Amino acid sequence: MSAEVAAVRTWAAGGGEFPYATVLSAYRRWGKALVPSGLLDALSEARRRAGGDLRPFLDVLLDKRDGTYDYRSYLALPLLAPHLAESDVVIALLVADLVRFELAADDDPAGPLPVMPPDDVLVEKRLRHGLRVIRPVLDRLDRPVRPAEPGVRAEARAVWAAVEARMSGEQRLLLRCTMLPVDIVHDEYLFIRVLQTFETAFAGLVRDLDSAATALSGQSATRAEDALRHAAASLREVSPLWSILATMRVGAFRRFRQWTEGASAIQSRHYKLMESLARRPDEARLGSAAYDHVPEIRTLVRTGLPSVDAAFRAATLAPGERAGVAGAMAEFAAAVDTWRRTHHRLATRMLGAQTGGTGYTGGVSYLAGAREIPVFG
Repeated sequence: MSAEVAAVRTWAAGGGEFPYATVLSAYRRWGKALVPSGLLDALSEARRRAGGDLRPFLDVLLDKRDGTYDYRSYLALPLLAPHLAESDVVIALLVADLVRFELAADDDPAGPLPVMPPDDVLVEKRLRHGLRVIRPVLDRLDRPVRPAEPGVRAEARAVWAAVEARMSGEQRLLLRCTMLPVDIVHDEYLFIRVLQTFETAFAGLVRDLDSAATALSGQSATRAEDALRHAAASLREVSPLWSILATMRVGAFRRFRQWTEGASAIQSRHYKLMESLARRPDEARLGSAAYDHVPEIRTLVRTGLPSVDAAFRAATLAPGERAGVAGAMAEFAAAVDTWRRTHHRLATRMLGAQTGGTGYTGGVSYLAGAREIPVFG
């Protein structure tokens, strides 16, 4: 019996503190796709007596065993979901942890996820782009970082130190439990953290668009315009994450991708909700595979989910107010269009133009078609 199995069975028999560190260390050592069946058996048995926050964690650990593996479980979104209302806090945690992991490659290239460690040049690129994302977030949280020494690495170390110093025990555990790569390739760490950060940003965009639609229904052009401009700025602010993803080695991506079949961004609920709150999708879109993966969002749309586009058309606004809101809508639409184009371009480079997606979709061809969907109008 392995030490991990013994630790889980001891907990199941006597309770106490669940052996998070032991279990997570095992998952990092093998990758979720290759965890030994003995440990999966022990975790499945332990789940019968698990409650509270432990139950969803075990569900995420056992998704491949249960046949429930998808985009949400790959990114451990059920564990992040209760915290997404505080978008800035979550983004700071996720990006700071990404920075920390890349810094660790300098010190120990054979550390966690040791396959294909990055060289110094690659680490510096990733740190630079990560800092572009996190600086404005830390400023808003009143945690500006002023490193004692010049240089990207010095600033990155100061950023991690500043975030870690304010981190609660719950947040430390959250970061550990939401990093469950399927393989042991170094680049999968940044891939997961970037997608989690995008999901966090989308949750914020959903709130902004909902606020804008509500404001327009109440004839409040100023509030609607502010919400839309905030949404556009938020999406632009996380855009350097694409530059981080662009540093992934194609070979590294294709190695861990062999284990991600069934998990695709087409399953993103926050993205579909954002799309639907901006403009009601037409029936062809609602009836497509894109919404087959998020039936609850399709139901919301068909039962009357308000949209900014419809509220704007119905609102009685003065000419100047209408022009201001229209300008903010155009700003947000431009940010979304840029996001979609960048996604398509990067997917083409990583996958090749003819490769299918991991969510049983057309992959690159699907993204090409999605680029043409109007944000408004």
